[in-house]
Amino acid sequence: MHRASKISSRDKNKKGGVLAESPLAFFVMSLVIFFMISMFSLLCGYATLNFACSAAAREAGASQTKTGARAAMQRVGAAILTGPLGAFGGITPRNPSGLALRTFRVPDGGSPEPYDLGVGANVQVDQKIYSYTYVVDATYSIQPILFPFSFQAKAQSTCAVEHPEGIGL
Repeated sequence: MHRASKISSRDKNKKGGVLAESPLAFFVMSLVIFFMISMFSLLCGYATLNFACSAAAREAGASQTKTGARAAMQRVGAAILTGPLGAFGGITPRNPSGLALRTFRVPDGGSPEPYDLGVGANVQVDQKIYSYTYVVDATYSIQPILFPFSFQAKAQSTCAVEHPEGIGL
């Protein structure tokens, strides 16, 4: 014959586990969890900013003209920064106003030289001596969730210009 045994989750005579159920422990664990979420939000903000800068540079490099490169940079940057990752990361302002496009020419075996020209300027592209690059600079503030202050963040990404004959357009 089987005897039915009473199974209880806690013996009424023992007092163990009181600390785990106290309000102080709940408060401390809540602070630790909120801090971890805030740090993850900060990490997400930095990663999103670097990703947006890199993706904007790739799009700019594939453009036919510098005007098109600037438009592509702003379009891609806005799509990433205004999305859910930008919101969770606390990136402000949530628009492409913090992105800047600069042009450089790099002599064969030399250091980069700024090569920013006005729209419609007469550009003489010499691909035998120079290679041309776009540099995308991103300057934003990141305010993680539950933080009362923000951090200044900068990112930079470089890409080769695929159509340097359109740099002046």
